[in-house]
Amino acid sequence: MTADENNIDQGELLKPSAGKFNNMRKRRWKKHIQIRAAKIKRQIQIENRFHKAMSEMRTTSDCNRQSYLHWILHHMFTLFDYETGLQAINDKSAYKAWLSANEQGVNNKC
Repeated sequence: MTADENNIDQGELLKPSAGKFNNMRKRRWKKHIQIRAAKIKRQIQIENRFHKAMSEMRTTSDCNRQSYLHWILHHMFTLFDYETGLQAINDKSAYKAWLSANEQGVNNKC
């Protein structure tokens, strides 16, 4: 056996078969799809919580709170995404800061 034939035989031994390639590809795909599904599930949960929190806009009797929620909704996707919008809705200190900034010189007649 010549040196070239010996190298070819060793190269063929190191290459995995087509079945092994398919199995490796399937494993990578399964792992990737699980990670992607978890990200999508998390995003959908955040969006659903945001929409549930925004439904307070229709049920609240506090006109300042309703104005704050309208302001958040108006600035969605320029200042907020779903996650930060949800944080702004639930953050009492942000609401108080917005309220103090917007109450100056405004009559509170709702």
